[in-house]
Amino acid sequence: MLPDGALEPGRTALISDLLFDTISYFDYKESFYHAFLTGLFSNGGYQVESNYENGLSRSDLVIKDRKNRRAAVIEAKWAEAGSQLEKECLGALDQIEHRQYARKIERSGFQKVVKLGMAFFQKTCLEMGPDH
Repeated sequence: MLPDGALEPGRTALISDLLFDTISYFDYKESFYHAFLTGLFSNGGYQVESNYENGLSRSDLVIKDRKNRRAAVIEAKWAEAGSQLEKECLGALDQIEHRQYARKIERSGFQKVVKLGMAFFQKTCLEMGPDH
């Protein structure tokens, strides 16, 4: 299991450290980071839904903690430069809102649904919640 708060914003440093320690210089595409997050949360004991239809489109990842009735909707983006990480995170959060990814999850009885925009550039991650 991941530590308490794993479905909350604030994991930027932890994920960046994991990327720095584990990935190759050549692994820099959005699909790689998507798979990285899927494995990270799957191995943490959560139910992971990848590219499932939610709201008006398909969300990148939905991480569900059924026992505690909480979930996280994650939209992952790849940045072309480190200076674009914040812009990509904000775009991901905007996508979650406009495509209503959390609505179906909230309606299915999850008491808390966290929305996270994540952006990646090389071995660096930036994560933002709606409150930035």
